[in-house]
Amino acid sequence: MDLIHKNYLRSSGAGDTWQVEIDPPSRSVGSYYEEAVIAAEMVWEKKQGTLYLCYSGGLDSEFVLNVFLSLGMNIKPVIMQTQYNYTETKYAYKMCIEKNLDPVVIPLDYDNFVKSGKFLEIASQIQSAAHQMPSNMWLSSQLDGTVITGNDPPHMKKYKDQWYLDEEEVIHTQLRYFEKNKIYGTPFFLTYTAELMTSFLMDPVMQQLADNKILGKTGTNSTKVQVFNNNNGKFELEQRTKLSGYEKVIDSPIFNHPDIKLVESWKNKWWGTSDHLYSDFISKMQSGITSVAKAVTLNI
Repeated sequence: MDLIHKNYLRSSGAGDTWQVEIDPPSRSVGSYYEEAVIAAEMVWEKKQGTLYLCYSGGLDSEFVLNVFLSLGMNIKPVIMQTQYNYTETKYAYKMCIEKNLDPVVIPLDYDNFVKSGKFLEIASQIQSAAHQMPSNMWLSSQLDGTVITGNDPPHMKKYKDQWYLDEEEVIHTQLRYFEKNKIYGTPFFLTYTAELMTSFLMDPVMQQLADNKILGKTGTNSTKVQVFNNNNGKFELEQRTKLSGYEKVIDSPIFNHPDIKLVESWKNKWWGTSDHLYSDFISKMQSGITSVAKAVTLNI
């Protein structure tokens, strides 16, 4: 299966030259949940062996889990347990108990992971400047089957009263890891198709943000749960503060390890952003949908 459906999302360059090209949808889009259902069906059709979800306990992976469960699909949650991330994984365990799911729990001694050199090996392989990324990628390589991660839905940020779709280089390094290590699945489920990405950004809540009608917001992390819950009552996620599971790492002695400091120093060359003005991006996506519709009409 494709890491991203039809490779509609393509990056190039690095650091200051990093940019992302995004193809428009091939048809009109439904709600974000409806498009997530279609993406789930695509994954299910092409899965090989057991379907695994790397389940952090955050809202993103919780949404993915609920989408597959709402379709009656057998998906296996995988929880990586370190000495630092219980602030997030406690939500994963809670959900598994509530849904009567038996998760795969893979323990990782994070300090030893860093000291062993594996941390730096993975960061170097994918050219990642994020200290959070190597252990997450390591987890995906421990599974034999079809592996998916939620990653994030499209992220928007506000700058000088203008809203932008904000694609970050560090997030896209996950694609590089899956490709280099021949991991079958996708690390970009929440933006797997052009239709899925567009539906999130065209959700009424995101449009209100872009019109500056929701005061006090500078990004989408605290608002995305409203988009997740626009699902015809299939499930409801509770609003909570976004955590990475690495907050306690930053406050621990291991964060001073030379390998972590080296990776952090790479932000100067491997942390590019590709910003797309929201209004221009939506116009492009809508124009693409219109062009496809006209082509279909002419062919009838």
